[in-house]
Amino acid sequence: MREMETRNICRILGLDIAKKTFKCCALTKEKNFQDRRITSGEMTAEGRAMFIGSLRRGDLVAMEGGTSSFNFAREIIDDGNAEVIVLNPAKLHIIFKSQCKTDKQDAAKIAMYVRDTNRENWVTIDIPSRHESELRSIINAYNAAKKERVRGINRLHAIFNQAGHPKLKASDLATNTARMDSITRLLNGVPLELSLIEENNITSLESNIERYEELMRSALMHHARETLIWMSIPGINFKTASALIAYCGDGRRFYNPSQIRNYIGLVPRIDQSGERCIVGSITLGGCKPIRKNIIQGAWSIRNLSYDCPLKDHLTRLVSKGKKLQKVQVAVANKMISIGWTLLKNGQLYSPTPKEVLKRKLREAGLQAIDTSFFPELN
Repeated sequence: MREMETRNICRILGLDIAKKTFKCCALTKEKNFQDRRITSGEMTAEGRAMFIGSLRRGDLVAMEGGTSSFNFAREIIDDGNAEVIVLNPAKLHIIFKSQCKTDKQDAAKIAMYVRDTNRENWVTIDIPSRHESELRSIINAYNAAKKERVRGINRLHAIFNQAGHPKLKASDLATNTARMDSITRLLNGVPLELSLIEENNITSLESNIERYEELMRSALMHHARETLIWMSIPGINFKTASALIAYCGDGRRFYNPSQIRNYIGLVPRIDQSGERCIVGSITLGGCKPIRKNIIQGAWSIRNLSYDCPLKDHLTRLVSKGKKLQKVQVAVANKMISIGWTLLKNGQLYSPTPKEVLKRKLREAGLQAIDTSFFPELN
């Protein structure tokens, strides 16, 4: 690290955080950041408080991103003594490409990475607020429950197939009533018992999914401005808005639309070698909860009952014979760019009639959301 970058730093503290403990590698300015002092701590409230109490002005704490890391980083920020950065583990090659994987070594590598890399090249990620972290947890639990429900439905299909009933449609297993009707009408013996167990698990998951959706709605009430802006864009429902707010916040952490598109993973993969340049499909290396929802929402724009530039853009791409996947990605990119601009300017998407937005809010169960940010909705 250059001298001008370290003159205000007294200690570099690299943390490797595990579930119950953490290791800290301290490099000090007195030893020209060449020494290593390894200490241990507990990830309990008392252990974190003890570490934070030892921090002083001029300390720089670095750690890898993760659920525990974000909480720890926020506590350090609240204390106000030390600077803290959270590094992107997906880009921290010194860690995941290392042949030696011990907590002490990882803590030392994090500290030396900060020491040896120019500040503008640090692969940092923004520390989410407590509300954003909670919303991310809800979304992750919701997505996990949805996936498990699909697996349960597939297992139920397998039971029917083995019992000689392979022609059931998706609608036959879509709801508790439909499933119980098919089970009691077509199965008996062991297949009946197995299917009832599976049906009980699926119904429980569906109840959890409904609860997660309620928690998402409750969280969006605390982010009324961002929710109204995102949901004013066609193709964005309350679930997509939840993911966008959880992972992008109010958009201020991104300096331009290309940054947020890159964060989501909607930019193409590029392979360059000499004069050869191949532009591939999207990277798929960004924020999956947003990317999955926004791409699905992009295709739904074709069914809008009113005209708007996004629908015109989609129709134009389809008329040119573009592949479905490319059309979805292109429209999703435009939706994200529009959303970032609207967040920056504090505006709703004007082509969407206010009656349509109000209907979307009612259908999402958000009719009680605070609309005072936009007088035109009142």
